[in-house]
Amino acid sequence: MLRTFWRTMVVTALLASVIVVQPAQAADTVTLKIMNWSQEQAEFYEDVADEFNDEYPNIELEFETMEQSAYREALPLMFQSDQAPDIFFWISTGNRVLTMAELYEFNWIAPLNPDGVSDDWLERFPAGSFVEGINMVDGEVYSFPFNDNQIWGPGYMYMNNDVIRMAGLDPDAPPATWDELHDWCNTIKDQTGVYCLAIPLQGNDFQRTWYPLAGSIMTDRFFDYQQGRFAIDDPRLLEAFEFIQQLYEDDLVVPGVEDKGFARQAMGNGLAAIYFGGAWMPSVFENMGFDSLDLGVAPPPRPDDGPVGALQQGYSENKYFVSSQTDHPAEAWAFIEWMTRPDGYFATEYLARGYGTLAFSDNAAYIENPVMQQLAADIAPTLRVLYPEPLVRCPDLAQSEAYLEAEQFHPNWEWEEMVEALVSGDDFSSMAAEIAETKNEIFLAALEEEAAAGLDVSIECYTYPDWEFTENFDPANY
Repeated sequence: MLRTFWRTMVVTALLASVIVVQPAQAADTVTLKIMNWSQEQAEFYEDVADEFNDEYPNIELEFETMEQSAYREALPLMFQSDQAPDIFFWISTGNRVLTMAELYEFNWIAPLNPDGVSDDWLERFPAGSFVEGINMVDGEVYSFPFNDNQIWGPGYMYMNNDVIRMAGLDPDAPPATWDELHDWCNTIKDQTGVYCLAIPLQGNDFQRTWYPLAGSIMTDRFFDYQQGRFAIDDPRLLEAFEFIQQLYEDDLVVPGVEDKGFARQAMGNGLAAIYFGGAWMPSVFENMGFDSLDLGVAPPPRPDDGPVGALQQGYSENKYFVSSQTDHPAEAWAFIEWMTRPDGYFATEYLARGYGTLAFSDNAAYIENPVMQQLAADIAPTLRVLYPEPLVRCPDLAQSEAYLEAEQFHPNWEWEEMVEALVSGDDFSSMAAEIAETKNEIFLAALEEEAAAGLDVSIECYTYPDWEFTENFDPANY
């Protein structure tokens, strides 16, 4: 059963193939083609290729990076024409936990190691990192957690400290509540003439601001795992939206429907004081040429009273996969093993250059950027909690399309309507109710159909009424 996402991407199913290839002899030279969309890391990949080749002189790495939207269009066509890379980077646009299940179903991937992975290799990762349906199939490992699941992710409030000081404010005492943030914004605008916030609105870029503020009152998901429903109409999420909308009405946000690049430029250039973004932003600002930017970071402000929430600490995303079309499975595994060495070149350089955080290395030991050190040590530990994972309770969800059908019924629907309401100043609550009602109808109907067809799935797989958004979910409660 092909997933809805793939129906829109590829119209011709791939034929299953069984690859039995012996490792290349030492005298041979094998070229591994590795594809991803991290263009800002191109120089790093060149260095990785050189370092790896020093240890494996018979294996050459050929990295190819593309812009993300072009990559998502090109890779399915490459699989159709039997021209797929040996190793590739992929994250589902739907439920990212199901990335491997989708790729496995469509026969794009092979096990990481044809001979199986060792216990020593598995122990490079935190306990519980390898789960059937998430990165394993019938005990074979098909991927691995790349970025860690506590530090890495959205939710951080970045500040241009020079602008903050110009307003007479102390960047070392950032706003802790929504009211304090609103007061800060008024002071910044009044004292400097600079906008308080740069918020990107193109496509789904609004998520960069939405996730931390919605997560501070309830959840950064559009789905409520307490009640088992799509919940953009929840009063708590509507309250988060209304707070952001008030900032727009008070002319405290850089105007216009611009993308994330524009918003980042605005903050870096001192046209705005605050930008919400992910753990990767320190390196992004450096790569944009803002080497002298006095960058500050703080946790997102929380509501002054009433409920609070937390962002999701779920299973870390599985991003790198060995292609089912590779002619060099042993060499592909050699690179994966080398790449994931906790103290190896890839890990230490990736962390030192500030590209992110990793699931298989000591982040604190190798991060050099002081802003990333601060967010890793002081902010991330209180920002996220472990959410339930329905797939662990109900393994048949790896074959289910119900959640994805509901989520992808109108891609970006929530983002489009929230942006429209921000621009127009209209009330969002009625549209939120329509979105939630429509998606929940699709979701429940699809689950019922799948259950009738023999899958062991139900709404109970997604419902955890005794769990609180501010608490780590106890796996014993599955």
